[in-house]
Amino acid sequence: MSPTSVPEWLTRPLPVDAVADPALHAKIDEIGARLPGSLPELHQALVGVRMFREYDDAANRAATVVWSRIDACVRCPDIQVRLALVTFVEAHLPTSALARLLRRVAKDASHSVRRLAARVLKRSKIREVALPAKNDALWDQTGWVAGSQRGGLARHPNGRRVLGKYGLPVLATLAKVRELLDIRSPKQLGYFLLATDANDGPYSRFTIPKRDGADRTICAPKTQLRFVQRAILDQILAKVPTHDAAHGFITGRSTVTNATPHLGAKVLVKFDLKDFFPTIHYYRVVGLFARLGYPVDDARFGSDDESARIAPTLARLCCYTPDAFAWNLGHTPQGAPTSPAISNLVCRGLDARLTGLAKRNEGVFTRYADDLTFSFKHTTVDLGRFRWWVDQICQQEGFLVNQAKFRVIRTAQRQVVTGIVVNDVLRVPRPDRRRFRAILHNCRTHGVSSQARGAGTFAAWMRGYAAYVHMVHPEEGIEMLREVAELLGPDTTESTP
Repeated sequence: MSPTSVPEWLTRPLPVDAVADPALHAKIDEIGARLPGSLPELHQALVGVRMFREYDDAANRAATVVWSRIDACVRCPDIQVRLALVTFVEAHLPTSALARLLRRVAKDASHSVRRLAARVLKRSKIREVALPAKNDALWDQTGWVAGSQRGGLARHPNGRRVLGKYGLPVLATLAKVRELLDIRSPKQLGYFLLATDANDGPYSRFTIPKRDGADRTICAPKTQLRFVQRAILDQILAKVPTHDAAHGFITGRSTVTNATPHLGAKVLVKFDLKDFFPTIHYYRVVGLFARLGYPVDDARFGSDDESARIAPTLARLCCYTPDAFAWNLGHTPQGAPTSPAISNLVCRGLDARLTGLAKRNEGVFTRYADDLTFSFKHTTVDLGRFRWWVDQICQQEGFLVNQAKFRVIRTAQRQVVTGIVVNDVLRVPRPDRRRFRAILHNCRTHGVSSQARGAGTFAAWMRGYAAYVHMVHPEEGIEMLREVAELLGPDTTESTP
């Protein structure tokens, strides 16, 4: 973060006698280069000069260094570093910066971090307006900690009656879990519970490019674990209904059903949830299986056949962690077949609240994974206030809005929802269809390999895109499907578990 881009809320006003110490700046930069693990060291460096005139300028320097790495600090696997982050910001940064941090870490996966954030919030001078934690509570910053207090995993009723509500299999012991998931032995179950790609674990990790040029990390289960996760999906998760507002990765719903409710809107408002799958951490998944009726026991996963640790073990089988020993930092990985279904079920509360918010403003809401879309047939909605409400609800439900991707699109502009134009009639953007027709022409003229350029997934992409166009434009799409079939031959691929 360059000095010219430092926001006012991040630094404190310097007293008239403040002094800049180049040697201290160099030390701060050196320590900052080793963040996030060096946070305690940076804190001690500032404490050492607190009584001197160099402190205020040095604290501002440290603030810019830390905030340039804030995401890495908040996500650091070491709980002690995350605790040190809260302590550092409280001690050396302005109240406005502390407020932004506490609002975020109030939903940390670690109870220790959440507890510290709540204590700091209580003794701070923060004065914010936020949704209340309870109906009769104050509309102040204490609403940030709603639902983040200790425990409650074992409070969910479990047993046949609860499981029977959705027709879920009764699993009293881990032996029954192994039987349901076709896991051969406790030893094999223990291997899957490593939940990592390190040291030949059951995951493979790689990156693919995003549209903006950044890398997206994919944590894909290897064949055997994928088979187990597919069984969890088919035997348990797929049987539980999702909210009507959810459209991603649900049988019978698609990008088309997600876009259709917004057809002909006068105002389209779009939000994006930041770090969607990593935000759904291990304890949230344990809570999901507990709510479905599976016993939690002592909230630890295991592989002993006689154990009743059903919910934690199922959750661990659906989570990934870079370090097998950092079990409390597991999260739903992008690449696992269970992750989309888990996200839809975890988001039922979010979907219900945002649907209610949309209805109160005479609008419509849909969600496709991390994409939130609202639309209104009128132009009288107070967008500033509406945006605040969405942001507050998402925070309380444990998600972070990516403010950089907030969009308001009116009828004079092209309104696109999950890739489909919704201004007047549903249509795939014309430039995209023209580009695909050009690819088909080049395939006919120069051969499919000239367009594939070595990409092994090119044929599947061609079939998929033609089917996508057919879903939105049946007449045009049927011609594309026919042409793709002529170019590639019949589709002989078989689905894999």
